Amino acid sequence: MPIYDQSYQHWNGHFRQTRWSSWWVIASMEFRLLLQRKFVRLVVLVPPLLYFLVHGVQIYVANRIPEARVFWRIDPAFFKKFLLRGPALPGLFICLIAIFSGAGLIANDLRYNALQLYLSKPISWWDYLLGKITVMLMWLGLITVVPGLLLLSEHLLLADSIIFLKKNYGLLLAIPLFSLLIILPTSLLILALSSLTTNSRYAAVGFAALLVGTPVLSEVLSFVTRKEAFHLLSIWANYDLLGSYLFDLSPPYSYPWYLALLICLGIMVSSLWVLQKRIRAVQIVQ
Repeated sequence: MPIYDQSYQHWNGHFRQTRWSSWWVIASMEFRLLLQRKFVRLVVLVPPLLYFLVHGVQIYVANRIPEARVFWRIDPAFFKKFLLRGPALPGLFICLIAIFSGAGLIANDLRYNALQLYLSKPISWWDYLLGKITVMLMWLGLITVVPGLLLLSEHLLLADSIIFLKKNYGLLLAIPLFSLLIILPTSLLILALSSLTTNSRYAAVGFAALLVGTPVLSEVLSFVTRKEAFHLLSIWANYDLLGSYLFDLSPPYSYPWYLALLICLGIMVSSLWVLQKRIRAVQIVQ
């Protein structure tokens, strides 16, 4: 019997697709691909894990040996320092993870024309961007909010009373909020730089120059001019000031905290603008 004589019927149903499935598929795929790279696992996971274990041992010793509290005092400043990674090398692990996991997220798609393939599917540019941002938030969240809350839980379990929790209940909100203030602008910045080139090395160099060069420049200008306002040029100085406000600590600088918040918001808005222009340009060409 010829095929045109067979009684085929058209499907009159509707294709059901949840809104979150498109960007989540992109995020989970990119996360698994990065996790499969041995070099990424070695550089990204091992040093932060050792850093976390060292602080976990400090909390254990401080709770079990009272004399050790002279050297390791567990207070809000302890958790803020853990998230900011100290004044000597602020954000070291955050920079490493952002470079090795985020520099090629969009640059490689542009290099191999994979972005056109993504946008040829029934997804929008926002789904693509949200999937990439989620990858960065997942990676950076693994070394900020997750270990921070785990260390707080360890200290609360080892403490003999709930006095610490009564005095510092704000830590339950300060740790995730400060982590978000650090990783969200950083994630958007590395993705914006990645979208401006087809070579991930250029994005990595530009990102390192901004996050390492601007603190050096701000210190030099502040020392030469004797004006503290030049610390606003450093993204880590702004993070430091916001962290001091959230953890109810003495501010390291005299200028108000909302100026630092405006700078962080400016980084996010400008990065989103660059990403929107670069991704939609490919969509329009198609």
